[in-house]
Amino acid sequence: MAYIIADNIISPLGETSEENYLSVKAGRSGIRAYEPGTCNIPEGFYASLLFEDFETLALRSAQKAIANAQLELKGKRTAFILSSTKGNIEENISLADSEQRIASQLGIDSKPIVVCNACISGLSALILGNRLIDSGLYDAAIVCGCDTPRQFILSGFQSLKALSPEPCRPFDMERMGLNLGEAAATLILSKNPIQGNSWRMGDGFIRNDAFHISTPSKTADGLYLSLQRTLESFTKEISSTCKQIDLKEHLAFINAHGTATLFNDQMESVAIGRAGLSDLPANAYKSFWGHTMGAAGILETIISMKAIDDDTILGTRGFSELGVSGKMNICAENRPTDKKGFIKMLSGFGGCNATIWAAQKPERENIALSQIEQQNREFTTTHTIRITPEEVILDQRKLWEGKKELGEQEGQEHHSLLTTLYKQMIGNYPKFYKMDGLSRLGFVASEILLNAEKGDTDVERREEEGERLLEERAIIFFNHSSSIASDRNYKESINDKNNYFPSPSIFVYTLPNIVTGEIAIRNHFHGETSFFILPDKDERMMEEILQASCRDAQSKSFLTGWIDYEDERHFEADLKIKKMRNYK
Repeated sequence: MAYIIADNIISPLGETSEENYLSVKAGRSGIRAYEPGTCNIPEGFYASLLFEDFETLALRSAQKAIANAQLELKGKRTAFILSSTKGNIEENISLADSEQRIASQLGIDSKPIVVCNACISGLSALILGNRLIDSGLYDAAIVCGCDTPRQFILSGFQSLKALSPEPCRPFDMERMGLNLGEAAATLILSKNPIQGNSWRMGDGFIRNDAFHISTPSKTADGLYLSLQRTLESFTKEISSTCKQIDLKEHLAFINAHGTATLFNDQMESVAIGRAGLSDLPANAYKSFWGHTMGAAGILETIISMKAIDDDTILGTRGFSELGVSGKMNICAENRPTDKKGFIKMLSGFGGCNATIWAAQKPERENIALSQIEQQNREFTTTHTIRITPEEVILDQRKLWEGKKELGEQEGQEHHSLLTTLYKQMIGNYPKFYKMDGLSRLGFVASEILLNAEKGDTDVERREEEGERLLEERAIIFFNHSSSIASDRNYKESINDKNNYFPSPSIFVYTLPNIVTGEIAIRNHFHGETSFFILPDKDERMMEEILQASCRDAQSKSFLTGWIDYEDERHFEADLKIKKMRNYK
């Protein structure tokens, strides 16, 4: 685990974390009504916006946090991790380009990483930063989350019928949907504590529902599994100092995702109930800022820390009467607390769920994390596949080149390759035809790869153990272009005022991590699913992130690699199945 040494929040409620916390404690919200035509949205809407440039906002937050830190944060031993869902999509600027410019202005020498994991991106970024430090790969990590909702994001959520016509009311009987929010939030993690700082970031976990790409699981399988692992980690941590372990004596509250959508809030109540935490106080912050997307996990973690520093459990603005079927102890008003830890939860499109714990460190603890045992994991690569418009290679055996092997007729376009592969080698999964190009590419590559694995004797034996295998396989993908093909297609549906028709079926694919969700659903994988955007195809960096992912001891087998899809003639899947050495 890493120490938290500095933070910042910039939002409509303030320019610092302290200003934001005091506003929330006083019950103030940044959400307000916007007139029709705002951001080129025909209808009026409720949101919390700054109308600031994406890169400027993220840079300002990171700079403010760095100014508060008491460490030198330049050089190759400092990681810069940017958490965002769409970045500066309105200007057609790629997240990969944005991250490089921001990192350069911060003076960061290491290659930056974008975490693009839908609504859980902020927690995913904190989890990655924590793991990179725990693995001994970096001494510090600047983790910045930012999104600036404009026409692209606002119209997309409107097309999904997810926006509330009033300020949102998490977990309430009368909740009608979410509001969107604009913010940047930064946390700086370090292997070393600093004078006067009292917070440490505990282990975090990511699990997939394997249910639906845009609808939460009714049984909350992914969130429950993630929460269960987080509780195990927290229990292990406090057991070193306490003989009698009662989590409720150490955890002040659960800070839920709390989007105020019908199905998300219900799913969270199911997960909390399954984990035996229904009596633990719970709250949600979306009614203060709206859903700040890539910033949410970081912003809400910071506010939870400030609340515990102030011996307070913040109330859930807008909550009056419980509107979920499970039992929950929702805080409607601020409450006092003397507990020193909390759990943060998020869920997102693609079936992904993330949870972390954080706690004030005991006074006696002043250990540099470099003293904690670190070791690299050794992997065995069992199968590989490469798919481009020119060739298909499985385990170094060429399956297709040009139009020689798969029966294509002369004159057919390259874009038919994935469909031809599907028809001749997979079939029987009609949802394939609803997917975007990136998901089709990932689906076809993973199906061929996993079919090649089925003959392995160790896999046959493991399949007999059922559920255990399904949680032990993680999907970790990388690319440079994010979801650029679907982004372009979606923008076409909203650019013409005279033919304005936002497409929900396209919008949901404007998140690159959806491809990991499609694969998880197809194969019932409940393990980690994560998507990272890099400046280029850097094998060393991909290996570092994979090594860091092994800090989740449950992840023992990985479907991983590079998967990029720009258009019908420019795509590449270079995927592998990698297993921990000695994993049976």
